[in-house]
Amino acid sequence: MKKLIFIALLSFVLAPAMAQHNGHNCGNCPHHKQHGASCQQQQKQQPATINGLAAEVVKAFPEARSVKKEDKWSVVYNAKLQVLGYAVYSKPASDGIKGYNGETPLMIALDKNQKVLCVVLLPNNETPGYLQRVLDAGLLSSWNGMKTGKAAKKKVDTVAGATFSSKSIIETVQAALKKL
Repeated sequence: MKKLIFIALLSFVLAPAMAQHNGHNCGNCPHHKQHGASCQQQQKQQPATINGLAAEVVKAFPEARSVKKEDKWSVVYNAKLQVLGYAVYSKPASDGIKGYNGETPLMIALDKNQKVLCVVLLPNNETPGYLQRVLDAGLLSSWNGMKTGKAAKKKVDTVAGATFSSKSIIETVQAALKKL
């Protein structure tokens, strides 16, 4: 009798998970294709370097040749050791801010006058399709040209169809800029 109750309870607990995957792990159903794409994107998003500099720094500052980490940010220099701007990483200020599948860490590039040049999304576990909606909507450029104080307070709308991901990005930008 105890075995029968245990089996009944086990099937009650496992049934929803089995139903979601139809009891298989084929890699060809929509869920597994999406998961596979997400894993492939994660592999592509591994931190990369170009000439020893983080790829996101080079993306924001093509002339960058060196970076010096300081308390609030990293100072970015050109070959003549002239300051190009600053790289502000959202971690640890954004710890705990989560999108649909976790945190959405960012690097915010500032010019010499501490105006936002661009926001660069770093490796994360968000669903690629939702992130594409965020990118297509131009959310990451919402703060471009703004001084850090004003950008930290700017009210930005979430992206329809990608609410969790866009809300996480907005809150992450705000948290990172408020620490300055």
